[in-house]
Amino acid sequence: MISIVIRNKNEAKALENILSIITNVYSGDYKEIIIVDNYSTDNSVEIALKYNCRVVNLKDFTYGRAINVGIEAAITKYVLLLSAHAIPVGTSFFKNTLAALTANENIAGIRYINSIENYKRAVKNNFKVLEPLDSGLMAACALINKEVWAQFKFNEELVAIEDKEWSDRVVKNDFQIIDLNETYFYFIKRTVKGNIARYKNETIASNVLRQKEFLSTTVIWGSFLKNILFANTKKYFESMNREFLLLKAKIEIQKQSKKKASN
Repeated sequence: MISIVIRNKNEAKALENILSIITNVYSGDYKEIIIVDNYSTDNSVEIALKYNCRVVNLKDFTYGRAINVGIEAAITKYVLLLSAHAIPVGTSFFKNTLAALTANENIAGIRYINSIENYKRAVKNNFKVLEPLDSGLMAACALINKEVWAQFKFNEELVAIEDKEWSDRVVKNDFQIIDLNETYFYFIKRTVKGNIARYKNETIASNVLRQKEFLSTTVIWGSFLKNILFANTKKYFESMNREFLLLKAKIEIQKQSKKKASN
């Protein structure tokens, strides 16, 4: 069986959504649901308890620490990591996951297909992840082998891409990360500030792992001016063109509607 671990902080609405679906669609496919809660101030904990989840509190949050705490608490060999904004899709999601794990004892983790680019790469590589720093696990929805995790815990210091770093580490130690032909919906909506913060954290973490210097001042300012003066201007005129074409289509629809009404 599989334990489900969901990281959460003040995501009551999303948590209600995912738990209602999981408990209705997959009620016989998992052993337990563990909510790793970063001391939410909304009613997340009440919702978790309503769906018979086990709640583990985590004060000093990092993504890696939340994953480690959740896996540590799990009672099964296999643990499905989920974000409160990620929902497995398909009635055979868990069954096919277990079938893949049974067929190969060397699997450390499973990445689920989440884009057409991911799918094409998976087909090309026979569903094996060959470049884990680029295409390793997505912790929003990923399966972890707890026995492998016991040897290789997630990095608790990284501010981001802890899933890719872990993938790279276990692959270098002769375990496998595989792509599985199952999927999930990921429906998070971030603000502009949220997306910028994510970009910042992921870039810093990636540069640390790859021992890579960030862009020079000249390149940074050059990119900024290019976007301001050219790319954004191009997008503006493309948007204007779309609006004029849409206006034309609406006028034509109106004419045809009036013509049919008069007949």
